[in-house]
Amino acid sequence: MSPESTELKALVQKITDLPTLPAMMATITRLMQDPRTSAEELGRAIATDPALVSKVLKLVNSAFYGFPGRISTITQAIVILGFSTIRNVVLTTSVLKAFNKNGSHAFDVEKFWEHSLLTGAIARSLAVEREANFIEETFIAGLLHDMGRIVLSQKLTAEFDKVILVKEKANISQLAAEQSVLKLTHGDIGGWLARKWNLPIPFVEVMRLHHSPLEILAQEPPAQRDTANLVFLVHAADALSKGIVEGKVQFSACAAIDPKVRADLKLEEAGWDRFQLRTEEEIGKARAFLEII
Repeated sequence: MSPESTELKALVQKITDLPTLPAMMATITRLMQDPRTSAEELGRAIATDPALVSKVLKLVNSAFYGFPGRISTITQAIVILGFSTIRNVVLTTSVLKAFNKNGSHAFDVEKFWEHSLLTGAIARSLAVEREANFIEETFIAGLLHDMGRIVLSQKLTAEFDKVILVKEKANISQLAAEQSVLKLTHGDIGGWLARKWNLPIPFVEVMRLHHSPLEILAQEPPAQRDTANLVFLVHAADALSKGIVEGKVQFSACAAIDPKVRADLKLEEAGWDRFQLRTEEEIGKARAFLEII
């Protein structure tokens, strides 16, 4: 669906209290886009927010990074964590703070974040498997992929409840019910939110196209290859996260992945045990990350 579609414009005009990301997010994004920015300069910007300083230091001193109690300055932390991880901390903190309550009674916010976390962890595991250029971005892309659902639940509650009613009455998928009631999907809403928040284009496309990944290949002009790869990874991770049994990602869940994406990612049964072990480790790391945030 076009970002300027009549249906999307009409729906989002009903949202009067959309949370905004804090100025710190814009500041850090701007600094990170400048190749001349040093760790000291980024540290000075973060130091203006004591709560953020606390989270960054807690993360770098956690078992997750292996420096328990040894890192005391924000500049040291930035050097160890890297700029991408710092951006991830700021973005994750901001998003969780913006959407930390239930909306519709039919929406389970804890289950939503659990699915988001699993998708992020699996996406990162897939990125490591493929030796992708953007491994640090995949966890956050997976964590954010379904934000359109939480906007629909918390900011468009009447519409969300209609979707659930149609879904249950007709015994169809959530996506089909959204199309039937709204003439668009939570992906369209998520893409709109990402643009409103000025998130990087790859995140916009992941939030918009994770259920229709091949659309990224039909864009004019064509999308950057890394953006297309990120959309493919999160699409696959979304499907795999719904097929976890007793904490293990099942190969049978690959059946829900678009065949072209599955072939592109070379998801095969051979080597699945290795991938499964890495994914369990990534899920553990992701839980530790969110506990600190």
